[in-house]
Amino acid sequence: MSDPEAPRKLRRAAWRLAGWQMALTVVVAIAAAGLGTRHGGWSALAGGSIGTLAGLYQALRLFGRNAAADPAGFMRAVYVGEFMKVIITAALFVMAIRLMKPQFLPMMAAYAATFLAYWVALGTGFPWLGDRFGVPAAGSNWKDTESRACQKQRTTP
Repeated sequence: MSDPEAPRKLRRAAWRLAGWQMALTVVVAIAAAGLGTRHGGWSALAGGSIGTLAGLYQALRLFGRNAAADPAGFMRAVYVGEFMKVIITAALFVMAIRLMKPQFLPMMAAYAATFLAYWVALGTGFPWLGDRFGVPAAGSNWKDTESRACQKQRTTP
């Protein structure tokens, strides 16, 4: 990523993904409140917020580094970010359980639903990033992209 704007664009993509996660969390919370109790809705909102906040922290930490300029720093950001994501997730779950006495099923359903946003983003090829960062377009996959790159190298003298 030699583009100086890349880290800013990637951070914006992280915020956008977090927005989708929170939207999904609200949908699950409304469903939990409608199917169960208001407390179930608040429990779902807490679970989804935990997943969103921890993931956003990790993404912003990761995208704060330029992998091309500082590979070692980038890898440090990956490991520290993942470690801190686990710590933040555990701490927020402990706080939610102690302070809210949440209903387990709605809380975990909304937490798990936040991962759906990741899967959709991966499945659609991160349309907000586009091909500019080497992300394959929707409808293709990484294997196809790798194969085309390898074929180009083989045909180029």
